[in-house]
Amino acid sequence: MVKWIRYRYRIEVTCFKRPDELTVQQLAHRLQVSPHVVYYWIERQVVQARKLDGRGPWWVTLDAAKERQLEDWVRTSGHLQRQHTYTQL
Repeated sequence: MVKWIRYRYRIEVTCFKRPDELTVQQLAHRLQVSPHVVYYWIERQVVQARKLDGRGPWWVTLDAAKERQLEDWVRTSGHLQRQHTYTQL
């Protein structure tokens, strides 16, 4: 019902994600890992993430140093396998 009202009256969806935050899928794509790996990092507090009122999507805050650390971790890990990203020609 709400979705239809937004469509009918052209009301934009409010987004509470900050410009410096990434979604789980965005971070997984950027580091070429599975989203499950990002959720694992969130559970273990390897990365800082937040949810609104404890529900909804995770938003990850990542500075340049932490991103380099994670890239190195993924590259040198014997357990993590990079996900192949295919581009359409």
